[in-house]
Amino acid sequence: MFIFPPARRHGARPAILTDRRGAVLVEFALVAAPFIALLLAILQSSLAYLAQEALESAVEVAARGIVTGQTQAADLQGSGTGMTKAQLAERFRSKGCQSLPSFLSCSRLFVDVQSVAAGTAVPSSGPPPLTFDATGKPINPSYDTGSQGSLVTVRFIYLWPLPIAPAADLSPLSRKPTVLVATSVSKTEAYL
Repeated sequence: MFIFPPARRHGARPAILTDRRGAVLVEFALVAAPFIALLLAILQSSLAYLAQEALESAVEVAARGIVTGQTQAADLQGSGTGMTKAQLAERFRSKGCQSLPSFLSCSRLFVDVQSVAAGTAVPSSGPPPLTFDATGKPINPSYDTGSQGSLVTVRFIYLWPLPIAPAADLSPLSRKPTVLVATSVSKTEAYL
């Protein structure tokens, strides 16, 4: 008894089902969009963390000038030449901008400096919260470097624009920049 293989059917259907030449292209088309979106989201998150760390370093450098009294001495000299408090704050912000890396724009940096005199009770709520206008800019930053022995809070506020992967927005606010904040709290030294 002879066993014959089944007869092959001729037609278009079996040829299409067995053809594997375009399978990789179709599989890549299905996987490419989510993969690229994931890569962009990872890149965006990494850049935001890098910006946050750079901001932390910059606020520490700026706060060191307040702790040692260099900023207060410069402000006293500036006040003697007729500089207003807003001009002194802008000068401090500009000095803080020098500590920022080149990928962070100085125009997006805002500074808030508050102090509590030595011997005064520190509010348990901390510094007052910042409020922002419709464009995301802080509207109530202050500039008070304090005196010897006072507790000083320095906050650098940076409006991170989120330039890539708009669908993977990290901000709960739509169409507004993410607010990165770096804070330094320290007690000023006895300086002359």
